[in-house]
Parts: sequence; structure tokens; C-alpha cells
Amino acid sequence: MQSRLELPQYIGLTGSMLSFSCNIFLMYIIGKFSRPEYGSYRILMGVMAGLYVVYSSIDILVLPSYFVFGYNYFLFTTHLVQYQELSQILIVTFCSVFGCIQVVLSVQFIYRYLSVASFNYLREKYFKGRCHIVWVSATTLFFLNWFLVAILVFANHGDHPKELEEAVMDRFGRNVTDMAFTLVTYAQLDTNGKVQINYKDIVMILYLIFCASIPMTISMICGIKTWLKIQSTISLAQKSRQLQRQERQLFFALLTQFSIPFLGNTVPMLFLFLCPALYISPEPYTNYICILIPFYPVFDAIATTIIIKDYYRGVLKLFGLSQYAQSSSMFSTGGHVPPNTINANVSSEKSVESIPLARMDSQM
Repeated sequence: MQSRLELPQYIGLTGSMLSFSCNIFLMYIIGKFSRPEYGSYRILMGVMAGLYVVYSSIDILVLPSYFVFGYNYFLFTTHLVQYQELSQILIVTFCSVFGCIQVVLSVQFIYRYLSVASFNYLREKYFKGRCHIVWVSATTLFFLNWFLVAILVFANHGDHPKELEEAVMDRFGRNVTDMAFTLVTYAQLDTNGKVQINYKDIVMILYLIFCASIPMTISMICGIKTWLKIQSTISLAQKSRQLQRQERQLFFALLTQFSIPFLGNTVPMLFLFLCPALYISPEPYTNYICILIPFYPVFDAIATTIIIKDYYRGVLKLFGLSQYAQSSSMFSTGGHVPPNTINANVSSEKSVESIPLARMDSQM
């Protein structure tokens, strides 16, 4: 059973199904074609792809829809509507997984910076063996934090504004009381028509935005520091054509890994949170504003596959295009298969390539 769907929901469902398929495939590619030199970064990429699979699976199951009315931000389910309790848990988990994705993304940037900056002690201390428990625990804590706030503050507790109930009935023909949702109400009208500010929801949404900003800030700082470190290291010697290519690939990888989730998810969500705070309604275009949210894990999976050459060539081989994989290798290195690290012993560039950069980054 499901509620009546509109065009944005059908487009979103398509995006979620593509995201699920692409990231399942990416997990297989990571497991099959990652070199041992990738180390723990392979695990981090696999975890990220796995979270995208969970995120897309929940999206397919409940198909979230957005509605902004008055001072209210309303995220509700359009699938599994007959199972309200299950749908409520899933929609809250959907929001919480987003917090986990931000944490794992920041951990990837930290790992990459430690590798490029040759902080091998710290990399071994926190990203090897049982030490993985550090970032795993941080991810788990972020999940629990988002989940508890969403379920205790923003879930359906029967205290929604009357004007929202009437608007949802008029717009979707559904009773809010029987729906699974998360609701942020910045203010509501009392019986006399006066606006009463809802300080609890305002404080808690600002708290969640602050929590989301922590891993995003870490990602940005580590990304900038990684790029500057690469620049300063390569500038110690004359740049070869191969190093120039690798430099561009690294920058594109960093930019893509940060910008895709930021532009595809964070920006539209911040816009929707801001609209009811300013009493601005984007209806009936709310769901069109969020139309890229189900697709951004697709773009991230494709970008990862293309940027990391081992994965790109592996995909070509899987589809029987080995000759193109070989020609790609020949073209990218001027006639020889590229080494896996910048530390490779190429006699013409030995003085440059002895500089300790991250092993796996040379393939990106």
C-alpha cells in the first residue's frame, strides 16, 4: 500500500534504485580490484558505499516526501504507510544514516591527509587492526545522536499544529495523526492567531546543524591541507607530465568527494530548513528542490570508479573491454603501465618520486 505519488517521487525512486545498484557494484569493485597498498582506505571506501546502500534501501522502502508549510518542515513517508511504527523507525534511521555518511567522509579525508603528510605513526595508530574501533565508535555515536534527537523530538508524537494537519489533508488527502514523519516546527499560531515561537525545535535543529558541520569542517580543512601538502611536495622538484596528471586527479578526487554530497544533499536540505524559519513556502516545488538527493550517491559511486584507475580498468575488463583498459593505461602513461605509487623507481623521475606521498592517492 502507498499514498498517491507525484512526478518527483517517481524520479526519486528511480534515483534510489540506481544508487542502490551502483553502490552494490562499487562494493564488489572495491573488494575485487583494490590493491594491498590501499590499506585501510579500501575499508573506508567500502563502508561509505555500504552506507549509501542502506540510505538508498530506506529511500526505496518508504520513499520520503517533503512538504514546507508556514513555519513547518515536514518529511513524511509515502510507502509502507499501513505500517506506521515501522515507517517511523525507517524515516528516522534515514535521517541518522546521513549523519554517519558525513562522519565516514571526514574520516576518509583525515586518512588521506595523514598519508600524504607522512604521519605514518598516527595512521597506523588509528587505522589498523583493532584501532579501527576509534572511527567506528565515532560513526556509531553520531548515528545514535541523530536517531535519538529525531525520534524523541521530531517524530510523530501527536502534537503537530492544527494548521499543518489541515494543509496536509488538503494537499495529500492524508491524516497527519496516522502518518510516519519528522517535523520541525519553528512557530505556530495559538487560538487567538498569534505566533508562538517553538524554542525546543529551534534549539534542537540548530544542534543537529552544528553536529553536521563538525565532520564537514574536518573534511574541508583536511582536503585543503592535503592539496597544499601535495603542491608543496611536488614543487620541490621539476614536475613531470605524469606528476602533473596525478596532481590534477588528486585535486579532482578531493573536490568531487566533498562537493557531490554538499551540493546534492546539504545545500537543498539547508534551503528547506531555512524556508519555514523565514515563513517562505517553496510549494508546490519543494520535492523538485530535493530531486537530486536520491541521485548524489550515484554520482559519487561513478566518480569513485572513474577517478581510481584500478577500478576504472577493472570495470572495463568485467564488461569485456580489456583492450580499452590497456589502451587507457598506455595513453595515461605514455606507453607503460603506471606504478601504484608515486614512490615507484622510475629512473627519469627518481628524485621526484622518492618523495613520500600517499600510496593509494597516486592512482586517483
